[in-house]
Amino acid sequence: MLRSLPAEFERHVVVPLEPPLRAEYEAAGASVHIVRMRRISTSHGFFEWCAYALGWPFAVARLRRLVSRLDVDVVHTNSLHSWYGWAAARVARRPHVWHAREIVVQSGIALRVERWLTRRHAKVVVCGSRAIADQLDGANTVVIYDTPDPDRFSPSRAGRFRATVGISATAPLVGAAGRLDTWKGIDVLLDAWPKVKQAEPDAHLVIAGGPVQGKEKYAADLKERAASLTDVHWLGEIDEVGVAELLADLDVLAAPSTEPEPFGLVAVEALMCATPVVGTDDGGLREIADHASAGAVVLVPKRDADALASALVTAVGAPREVRPSVSFPPGDLAAVLRDAAQAGGTTK
Repeated sequence: MLRSLPAEFERHVVVPLEPPLRAEYEAAGASVHIVRMRRISTSHGFFEWCAYALGWPFAVARLRRLVSRLDVDVVHTNSLHSWYGWAAARVARRPHVWHAREIVVQSGIALRVERWLTRRHAKVVVCGSRAIADQLDGANTVVIYDTPDPDRFSPSRAGRFRATVGISATAPLVGAAGRLDTWKGIDVLLDAWPKVKQAEPDAHLVIAGGPVQGKEKYAADLKERAASLTDVHWLGEIDEVGVAELLADLDVLAAPSTEPEPFGLVAVEALMCATPVVGTDDGGLREIADHASAGAVVLVPKRDADALASALVTAVGAPREVRPSVSFPPGDLAAVLRDAAQAGGTTK
């Protein structure tokens, strides 16, 4: 997102802790600022919610001072679940643009709060997909799809990953990549894998990604289970270049989420690498299928290991007569931010 903004934009990124992506933020022209902020979660207990409530006004005050000191024209919040930016913008009397990247299924109360906040405290809500916009039920939404860097995600990267892990160039290769969370469906993929191996004895499965915060034990259990299966390679967290090389070498990407994907960026990255996708028939993956070349995305019912296995077997055995591709209507985040800045003032 930062790289997509033209040079005229002065970029400042505010994060709660020292970011592992600091070098990438700075390479994209952004200055990094750290303000202690707590995340919200349905897994919070009483004391965690108390800590959040007590710390919230202090974090907002620090953000407001930062906005004023830097003479920020627009405050941009990069998650529905961050409830700090709107308040800092309100107090500093600056326009606020909210970037919605989540489909809220964990809590009906959170969804009602976030619907109200986005309607009341954002000039514009930028949604990463139509599926995200539909849940907000507001007139101030615009859909802008994320588009990966075509120089990084390209079929030209094929042939590098397999060599690094010792997988034959002719072996059928299935992969999954992304942050490990309970709803990402890796457990369903592991359920499906013995059926895939039965049909394709030479097939290999690679799983890449680190756990989201708080799900380390869940990821460790998945890793232990993967180790008990044949020809499953657990890669852990890898960098963006490694992901691009992995995706370009796959015969098919599995995206078996058990809850609706807000968008499914890794599926778009795979398609840009000319790799087909088998995913869950829900959320943003439906939109990706609508914008992809014919047959490039196959959708199956969620939590259906048999259907997933069948689709993966078909995909790895299909001839590559036409390379999968995807194309979305252009969006202009810079224009949205410019318009908000020109509107100025407080939000509604």
